[in-house]
Amino acid sequence: MKPDAGHRKLIEQGAKADINRCWTCGSCDFECPVNVATGQLRPQKIVRMANLGMLDELLHEPAIWYCLTCRRCLQICPNTVKPSDLITHIRRISLNRKITSTETYRAYRILFERFQRVRIHAVVRSFHGKLNSISDRQWCGWLLTPVSESRRTISFNSTESSSKEGFKSYNSARAAACFTCGECSSTCPVSCERSVFDPRTLFRMINLGLTDELLSSPAIWLCLDCGRCTSVCSQLVDGREIIRRLKDDAIQRGIIDRNFFPRLEQANRLVYNRWLQEVDALFGFNGSAHQTGTTGTNDFSACCRNYSLAIST
Repeated sequence: MKPDAGHRKLIEQGAKADINRCWTCGSCDFECPVNVATGQLRPQKIVRMANLGMLDELLHEPAIWYCLTCRRCLQICPNTVKPSDLITHIRRISLNRKITSTETYRAYRILFERFQRVRIHAVVRSFHGKLNSISDRQWCGWLLTPVSESRRTISFNSTESSSKEGFKSYNSARAAACFTCGECSSTCPVSCERSVFDPRTLFRMINLGLTDELLSSPAIWLCLDCGRCTSVCSQLVDGREIIRRLKDDAIQRGIIDRNFFPRLEQANRLVYNRWLQEVDALFGFNGSAHQTGTTGTNDFSACCRNYSLAIST
């Protein structure tokens, strides 16, 4: 097709994503966690399509719904192009033009929230061994079953000394400045399922001296390292650095073995490919088959149909 200058101008004005600065270096593609795991979401391609004014094609592009909105593409871009903002804008147009119904979008948001349950199960499995496949039954069980929150009673007397050590280890990241306002949790792209991952809870545990519990927690490995908690904090708490240090300490102290990383990468390939499969089915895309290691297809399985009924009630 021929470039459409009118559509390009419309996209530029609405998205405010500085797409004209893109020189197609591909940094965003290599940084995107979904693309790393699946090869199916290329922010560079989406920006290029926008620069060519391919609005109609973008509105029907499955990849705009694969995005986690973590904004790591924005952070890595040497020219400050904002692919994630562009994707958000295209989604908004899709909703405004009723290409995507509000019911489908609501189902998508719930699916995304419950996908975080799958991710934490994948991390736990990676702690103990390699996750080679996920059956439909296992996938749907993880998706549909809430993750229970810890109800442990905290004794302040027992945490007093360890709390001081927590301040000493993490205070350069201003952990002690946190007063649990919740800004970090509100902006975090994966804290939509708070029982699974909640930055405010992690930082509060640091200040209560519960570092040992955090080092063995699968929750810290759900962090996408996007830095949104850091950028939004009014007290200048560096949440991203805190979680990075927790991960490093877990490795250094031998709580997590070094072979955990390739196991986690394998698990991510499985769960993210299945995530794409579920998105394709929800939106009715005819997308190419994804290598999921499951016995399902891109059509809704019986489990998915039950899931669809569950979220509509």
